[in-house]
This record gives sequence, C-alpha cells and structure tokens, in this order.
Amino acid sequence: MNKIKKLHHSVTELGTIQVRQITEYVKDGRVIDKKYGEPMTPADTSKMDGWDDKSKDIVTAITDKVALAEFAIEKKEPTGTGLEEIVTYDRTLDDLGRISVRRITRIFDEGEEVSKKYHRSWIMPGDDPKDADVMSKAVAAKLHTPEAVSAYTVSQDEKEITL
Repeated sequence: MNKIKKLHHSVTELGTIQVRQITEYVKDGRVIDKKYGEPMTPADTSKMDGWDDKSKDIVTAITDKVALAEFAIEKKEPTGTGLEEIVTYDRTLDDLGRISVRRITRIFDEGEEVSKKYHRSWIMPGDDPKDADVMSKAVAAKLHTPEAVSAYTVSQDEKEITL
C-alpha cells in the first residue's frame, strides 16, 4: 500500500485561490481512500515562496490587472430591491489540466436569497474558453499551454487505447 500526496487547486467565487492537500491511499494501483486537508489561501499573493508552481501560475492569472478589471465588471451584488438574479462562478482544476466551472445562479427577492441552482461545465486543455467567465478564461489562458494541451491529448489517446 502507498500514500500519495497531491494538491487540489480551485478559484473561488470571490476570485481567490484555494489549495487543499489530498492524501490518497493506494493499493494494487487503485485509490482505496482519500483524505482532504483544510483549504489554504496565501496571506499575501505577492509572496508565494514555498507554494507550488501551479499555485503561482493561478495567482498570476487571477491577479492580472486586466482580469481583475473585467472581474469587477462581471461581479454583481444584490441590491436588496425587487427580484434579482445573480450569477457567480467557482472553478476547480484537476491533474489533467481540466477546469471544472460551476455556475451558481441565485434568485433574490427583496435581498433575501430564495433560490440557488448549480450548473457544471468544463474547459478542457485545447478548448476555446471564449464563452467562459473572466477568471476561468484567465486561468485557462495561463495553464493551457501547448505542452499542457499535448499532455492532455496524449492522456486521452492512452485512455481510448485501453478501452
């Protein structure tokens, strides 16, 4: 039996990075259990010493001045008056470079949340993220390098061969 430690990255609705350590317990090549650590967020994103390269790349993408300006325009807050629909997004990233985007649609009536619904979509390495939200586009642009797209394509080709 082996123990493998990995990092799980996400970008919250507020546009901040969260990183969790995952410990996988593997037996005969199969994961038999996983333990998730508490989410961590850098206290100061300008000082990322000790953080992994993927975390640093994500922070570079989500703190880009253009991305932040566009995010400020995209971000809506309920006014507390009448019926309002507010849409936000959060994202998780996996080992293959896929970005899972969760769209969160909330309905407010006079400032009180009366409905909350989710829809999940994916941005795969090589996909055009043009219709995605601002932060998802920024992360895809930073992480979906030609090397990442190639590695993802190879991993998918290998899966087809084994099927």
